[in-house]
Amino acid sequence: MNSLSPHPLRLNAIAHVLGAGWRHFRAMPGPSLTLGGLITLLGVALLLIPFFLGVPAVALIIAGGMALIAPLFLPLFLGLRQARVQGERPHLGHALSSYRRLGTGFWALAGACGFLLLVWITDAGILYAFMVGAVTPGEPVAAAPLAGAGTASTLDLAAAGAPTAWANPGLRSFVFWASLMGALLAAGVHLIAGFSVPLLQEGRATIVPAIHASVRTVFGNLIPTLTWGLILVLGLVLGFLLPPLMALVAPVLAYSQYEFYRLAFPVTSPATRIGPDPGPASTPQQDWISGPIAPQPGGNTNPAGVDTNPENEPPWKP
Repeated sequence: MNSLSPHPLRLNAIAHVLGAGWRHFRAMPGPSLTLGGLITLLGVALLLIPFFLGVPAVALIIAGGMALIAPLFLPLFLGLRQARVQGERPHLGHALSSYRRLGTGFWALAGACGFLLLVWITDAGILYAFMVGAVTPGEPVAAAPLAGAGTASTLDLAAAGAPTAWANPGLRSFVFWASLMGALLAAGVHLIAGFSVPLLQEGRATIVPAIHASVRTVFGNLIPTLTWGLILVLGLVLGFLLPPLMALVAPVLAYSQYEFYRLAFPVTSPATRIGPDPGPASTPQQDWISGPIAPQPGGNTNPAGVDTNPENEPPWKP
Protein backbone atom coordinates (compact mmCIF):
# COMPACT_ATOMS: atom_id res chain seq x y z
CA MET A 1 0.00 0.00 0.00
CA ASN A 2 1.29 3.46 -0.88
CA SER A 3 2.45 5.51 2.13
CA LEU A 4 -0.21 8.11 1.34
CA SER A 5 -3.01 5.57 0.89
CA PRO A 6 -5.11 5.90 4.06
CA HIS A 7 -5.99 2.82 6.06
CA PRO A 8 -9.67 2.33 6.89
CA LEU A 9 -10.91 3.94 10.09
CA ARG A 10 -13.68 2.69 12.33
CA LEU A 11 -16.01 4.53 14.62
CA ASN A 12 -14.84 2.67 17.71
CA ALA A 13 -11.34 4.04 17.08
CA ILE A 14 -12.44 7.39 18.53
CA ALA A 15 -12.54 6.06 22.10
CA HIS A 16 -9.04 4.67 21.61
CA VAL A 17 -7.53 7.91 20.31
CA LEU A 18 -9.13 9.95 23.09
CA GLY A 19 -7.66 7.57 25.64
CA ALA A 20 -4.25 7.79 24.00
CA GLY A 21 -4.48 11.59 23.94
CA TRP A 22 -5.28 11.63 27.65
CA ARG A 23 -2.31 9.37 28.42
CA HIS A 24 0.05 11.64 26.50
CA PHE A 25 -1.31 14.61 28.41
CA ARG A 26 -0.73 12.87 31.74
CA ALA A 27 2.83 12.03 30.68
CA MET A 28 3.71 15.73 30.17
CA PRO A 29 1.10 17.86 31.97
CA GLY A 30 3.33 20.88 32.61
CA PRO A 31 4.16 22.01 29.06
CA SER A 32 0.78 20.79 27.80
CA LEU A 33 -1.11 22.94 30.29
CA THR A 34 1.17 25.89 29.57
CA LEU A 35 0.42 25.74 25.86
CA GLY A 36 -3.26 25.21 26.56
CA GLY A 37 -3.22 28.21 28.89
CA LEU A 38 -1.66 30.44 26.22
CA ILE A 39 -4.34 29.38 23.74
CA THR A 40 -6.93 30.08 26.43
CA LEU A 41 -5.65 33.63 26.89
CA LEU A 42 -5.89 34.19 23.14
CA GLY A 43 -9.44 32.89 23.14
CA VAL A 44 -10.48 35.05 26.10
CA ALA A 45 -9.05 38.16 24.42
CA LEU A 46 -11.06 37.43 21.28
CA LEU A 47 -14.25 36.62 23.20
CA LEU A 48 -14.10 39.91 25.11
CA ILE A 49 -14.35 41.92 21.89
CA PRO A 50 -18.09 41.25 21.30
CA PHE A 51 -18.89 42.19 24.91
CA PHE A 52 -17.10 45.51 24.57
CA LEU A 53 -19.00 46.12 21.33
CA GLY A 54 -22.32 45.31 23.00
CA VAL A 55 -23.07 42.19 20.94
CA PRO A 56 -22.44 39.24 23.30
CA ALA A 57 -24.31 36.85 21.00
CA VAL A 58 -21.41 37.11 18.55
CA ALA A 59 -19.10 35.56 21.17
CA LEU A 60 -20.57 32.14 20.35
CA ILE A 61 -19.80 32.73 16.68
CA ILE A 62 -16.20 33.68 17.39
CA ALA A 63 -15.82 30.61 19.60
CA GLY A 64 -17.00 28.41 16.74
CA GLY A 65 -14.80 30.26 14.28
CA MET A 66 -11.70 29.35 16.26
CA ALA A 67 -12.19 25.79 15.03
CA LEU A 68 -11.16 27.09 11.62
CA ILE A 69 -7.63 27.85 12.78
CA ALA A 70 -7.29 25.07 15.35
CA PRO A 71 -5.15 22.90 13.01
CA LEU A 72 -2.51 25.64 13.07
CA PHE A 73 -1.87 24.96 16.77
CA LEU A 74 -1.39 21.24 16.20
CA PRO A 75 2.39 21.41 15.47
CA LEU A 76 2.98 22.92 18.92
CA PHE A 77 1.67 19.84 20.69
CA LEU A 78 3.21 17.45 18.19
CA GLY A 79 6.57 19.08 18.96
CA LEU A 80 6.11 18.18 22.63
CA ARG A 81 5.06 14.66 21.74
CA GLN A 82 8.02 14.17 19.44
CA ALA A 83 10.44 15.35 22.12
CA ARG A 84 8.95 12.85 24.56
CA VAL A 85 9.24 9.86 22.25
CA GLN A 86 12.85 10.88 21.58
CA GLY A 87 13.57 10.47 25.27
CA GLU A 88 13.92 14.20 25.97
CA ARG A 89 12.14 16.23 28.60
CA PRO A 90 9.48 18.23 26.70
CA HIS A 91 9.44 22.00 27.15
CA LEU A 92 8.10 25.04 25.30
CA GLY A 93 11.25 25.27 23.20
CA HIS A 94 10.38 21.96 21.55
CA ALA A 95 6.88 23.23 20.80
CA LEU A 96 8.00 26.51 19.27
CA SER A 97 10.81 24.93 17.27
CA SER A 98 8.25 22.73 15.51
CA TYR A 99 7.15 25.77 13.47
CA ARG A 100 10.71 26.33 12.27
CA ARG A 101 10.78 22.82 10.83
CA LEU A 102 7.67 23.39 8.75
CA GLY A 103 7.99 24.36 5.12
CA THR A 104 6.11 26.77 2.93
CA GLY A 105 3.31 24.26 2.38
CA PHE A 106 2.15 24.55 5.96
CA TRP A 107 2.17 28.34 5.87
CA ALA A 108 0.16 28.30 2.66
CA LEU A 109 -2.36 26.10 4.43
CA ALA A 110 -2.28 28.46 7.41
CA GLY A 111 -3.06 31.37 5.11
CA ALA A 112 -6.06 29.49 3.71
CA CYS A 113 -7.38 28.78 7.20
CA GLY A 114 -6.88 32.41 8.23
CA PHE A 115 -8.74 33.56 5.12
CA LEU A 116 -11.67 31.26 5.94
CA LEU A 117 -11.74 32.70 9.46
CA LEU A 118 -11.99 36.23 8.08
CA VAL A 119 -14.75 35.11 5.70
CA TRP A 120 -16.56 33.53 8.62
CA ILE A 121 -16.36 36.58 10.88
CA THR A 122 -17.35 38.94 8.05
CA ASP A 123 -20.33 36.86 6.97
CA ALA A 124 -21.44 36.30 10.55
CA GLY A 125 -21.27 40.06 11.18
CA ILE A 126 -23.37 40.78 8.09
CA LEU A 127 -25.85 38.08 9.11
CA TYR A 128 -26.08 39.56 12.60
CA ALA A 129 -26.71 43.05 11.22
CA PHE A 130 -29.56 41.83 9.01
CA MET A 131 -31.23 39.44 11.44
CA VAL A 132 -30.62 41.08 14.81
CA GLY A 133 -29.29 44.58 14.16
CA ALA A 134 -28.16 46.95 16.88
CA VAL A 135 -30.06 48.65 19.68
CA THR A 136 -29.48 52.40 19.80
CA PRO A 137 -29.72 54.06 23.25
CA GLY A 138 -32.94 56.06 23.53
CA GLU A 139 -34.64 54.18 20.70
CA PRO A 140 -38.04 52.68 21.59
CA VAL A 141 -37.54 48.98 22.08
CA ALA A 142 -40.71 48.24 20.12
CA ALA A 143 -38.88 49.49 17.03
CA ALA A 144 -35.72 47.67 17.97
CA PRO A 145 -34.97 44.02 17.21
CA LEU A 146 -35.29 42.94 20.85
CA ALA A 147 -38.80 42.49 22.18
CA GLY A 148 -39.71 44.27 25.40
CA ALA A 149 -41.02 47.53 26.82
CA GLY A 150 -39.48 50.92 27.51
CA THR A 151 -36.43 52.36 25.79
CA ALA A 152 -33.04 50.95 24.94
CA SER A 153 -31.52 52.93 27.78
CA THR A 154 -33.39 50.69 30.22
CA LEU A 155 -32.54 47.63 28.17
CA ASP A 156 -28.77 47.76 28.13
CA LEU A 157 -26.93 46.72 25.01
CA ALA A 158 -25.54 43.75 26.89
CA ALA A 159 -29.09 42.41 27.22
CA ALA A 160 -28.62 40.98 23.74
CA GLY A 161 -26.82 38.14 25.41
CA ALA A 162 -29.26 37.71 28.31
CA PRO A 163 -31.56 34.69 28.46
CA THR A 164 -34.63 36.89 27.91
CA ALA A 165 -33.23 38.01 24.56
CA TRP A 166 -33.54 34.44 23.29
CA ALA A 167 -37.25 35.17 22.79
CA ASN A 168 -36.22 37.38 19.87
CA PRO A 169 -36.87 35.38 16.65
CA GLY A 170 -34.12 37.30 14.85
CA LEU A 171 -31.53 36.18 17.38
CA ARG A 172 -32.64 32.56 17.16
CA SER A 173 -32.51 32.66 13.36
CA PHE A 174 -29.07 34.26 13.49
CA VAL A 175 -27.66 31.53 15.75
CA PHE A 176 -29.18 28.79 13.59
CA TRP A 177 -27.98 30.05 10.20
CA ALA A 178 -24.60 31.20 11.53
CA SER A 179 -24.05 27.80 13.16
CA LEU A 180 -24.95 26.06 9.90
CA MET A 181 -22.58 28.26 7.92
CA GLY A 182 -19.82 27.76 10.47
CA ALA A 183 -20.31 23.99 10.43
CA LEU A 184 -19.82 23.93 6.65
CA LEU A 185 -16.62 25.99 6.89
CA ALA A 186 -15.33 23.86 9.77
CA ALA A 187 -16.02 20.71 7.73
CA GLY A 188 -14.03 22.23 4.87
CA VAL A 189 -11.06 22.96 7.12
CA HIS A 190 -11.23 19.46 8.61
CA LEU A 191 -11.33 18.07 5.08
CA ILE A 192 -8.13 19.75 3.91
CA ALA A 193 -6.16 20.14 7.16
CA GLY A 194 -7.20 17.31 9.49
CA PHE A 195 -4.62 14.87 8.14
CA SER A 196 -2.45 17.09 5.96
CA VAL A 197 -0.88 19.04 8.86
CA PRO A 198 0.71 15.93 10.46
CA LEU A 199 1.80 14.72 7.02
CA LEU A 200 3.49 18.07 6.40
CA GLN A 201 5.07 18.15 9.84
CA GLU A 202 6.53 14.68 9.44
CA GLY A 203 7.73 15.53 5.95
CA ARG A 204 5.87 12.62 4.35
CA ALA A 205 4.35 14.80 1.63
CA THR A 206 4.34 18.27 0.15
CA ILE A 207 1.28 20.50 0.28
CA VAL A 208 -0.74 19.19 -2.69
CA PRO A 209 -0.28 15.44 -2.01
CA ALA A 210 -0.91 16.04 1.69
CA ILE A 211 -4.22 17.82 1.07
CA HIS A 212 -5.19 15.18 -1.47
CA ALA A 213 -4.45 12.42 1.05
CA SER A 214 -6.46 14.25 3.72
CA VAL A 215 -9.47 14.61 1.40
CA ARG A 216 -9.26 10.93 0.45
CA THR A 217 -9.14 9.94 4.10
CA VAL A 218 -12.23 11.96 5.00
CA PHE A 219 -14.34 10.80 2.04
CA GLY A 220 -13.14 7.23 2.40
CA ASN A 221 -14.06 7.14 6.10
CA LEU A 222 -16.93 9.59 6.16
CA ILE A 223 -18.75 8.52 9.33
CA PRO A 224 -15.69 8.18 11.62
CA THR A 225 -13.98 11.35 10.36
CA LEU A 226 -17.11 13.53 10.50
CA THR A 227 -17.91 12.21 13.98
CA TRP A 228 -14.38 12.99 15.06
CA GLY A 229 -14.59 16.44 13.49
CA LEU A 230 -17.82 17.12 15.40
CA ILE A 231 -16.12 16.11 18.65
CA LEU A 232 -13.24 18.49 17.88
CA VAL A 233 -15.56 21.42 17.17
CA LEU A 234 -17.78 20.82 20.21
CA GLY A 235 -14.73 20.39 22.43
CA LEU A 236 -13.14 23.62 21.20
CA VAL A 237 -16.36 25.63 21.46
CA LEU A 238 -16.96 24.33 24.99
CA GLY A 239 -13.37 25.15 25.92
CA PHE A 240 -13.60 28.71 24.60
CA LEU A 241 -16.91 29.35 26.34
CA LEU A 242 -15.50 27.92 29.59
CA PRO A 243 -11.92 29.24 29.33
CA PRO A 244 -10.26 27.30 32.18
CA LEU A 245 -11.37 24.09 30.48
CA MET A 246 -9.53 25.00 27.27
CA ALA A 247 -6.13 24.50 28.93
CA LEU A 248 -7.07 20.82 29.30
CA VAL A 249 -9.18 20.31 26.18
CA ALA A 250 -6.68 21.71 23.66
CA PRO A 251 -3.74 19.38 24.42
CA VAL A 252 -5.88 16.26 24.83
CA LEU A 253 -7.63 16.85 21.50
CA ALA A 254 -4.32 17.68 19.78
CA TYR A 255 -2.65 14.47 20.93
CA SER A 256 -5.81 12.54 20.06
CA GLN A 257 -5.85 14.04 16.56
CA TYR A 258 -2.33 12.79 15.99
CA GLU A 259 -3.31 9.30 17.15
CA PHE A 260 -6.26 9.38 14.76
CA TYR A 261 -3.90 10.39 11.97
CA ARG A 262 -1.55 7.54 12.89
CA LEU A 263 -4.37 5.01 12.48
CA ALA A 264 -4.97 6.30 8.95
CA PHE A 265 -1.30 6.67 8.04
CA PRO A 266 0.78 4.24 10.09
CA VAL A 267 4.50 4.05 9.50
CA THR A 268 5.40 0.45 8.73
CA SER A 269 8.94 1.03 7.48
CA PRO A 270 11.60 3.70 7.89
CA ALA A 271 10.73 6.72 5.79
CA THR A 272 12.54 9.77 4.57
CA ARG A 273 11.46 13.35 4.32
CA ILE A 274 10.15 14.92 1.13
CA GLY A 275 12.61 17.63 0.22
CA PRO A 276 11.20 20.19 -2.24
CA ASP A 277 8.73 21.85 0.11
CA PRO A 278 10.76 23.78 2.73
CA GLY A 279 11.78 26.78 0.59
CA PRO A 280 15.06 28.69 0.25
CA ALA A 281 15.09 30.35 3.67
CA SER A 282 14.40 27.22 5.69
CA THR A 283 16.92 25.84 8.13
CA PRO A 284 17.97 22.20 7.95
CA GLN A 285 15.12 20.09 9.21
CA GLN A 286 15.17 17.15 11.53
CA ASP A 287 13.96 13.84 10.14
CA TRP A 288 10.81 13.26 12.16
CA ILE A 289 10.29 9.73 10.95
CA SER A 290 13.48 7.82 10.32
CA GLY A 291 15.82 9.59 12.75
CA PRO A 292 17.16 7.69 15.79
CA ILE A 293 14.57 7.78 18.54
CA ALA A 294 15.11 6.35 21.97
CA PRO A 295 12.39 3.89 23.05
CA GLN A 296 10.34 4.95 26.06
CA PRO A 297 10.51 2.79 29.17
CA GLY A 298 7.58 0.42 29.15
CA GLY A 299 6.41 1.56 25.73
CA ASN A 300 6.42 0.08 22.27
CA THR A 301 7.81 1.89 19.28
CA ASN A 302 7.17 1.24 15.63
CA PRO A 303 9.94 1.58 13.03
CA ALA A 304 9.37 5.32 13.07
CA GLY A 305 10.12 5.44 16.78
CA VAL A 306 6.58 6.55 17.58
CA ASP A 307 5.59 5.41 21.04
CA THR A 308 2.33 3.67 20.26
CA ASN A 309 1.87 2.24 23.74
CA PRO A 310 3.25 4.70 26.31
CA GLU A 311 1.87 2.85 29.31
CA ASN A 312 2.62 -0.69 28.13
CA GLU A 313 -1.02 -1.52 27.56
CA PRO A 314 -2.18 -4.42 25.38
CA PRO A 315 -2.13 -3.52 21.67
CA TRP A 316 -5.37 -2.06 20.37
CA LYS A 317 -6.72 -3.13 17.00
CA PRO A 318 -9.49 -1.24 15.21
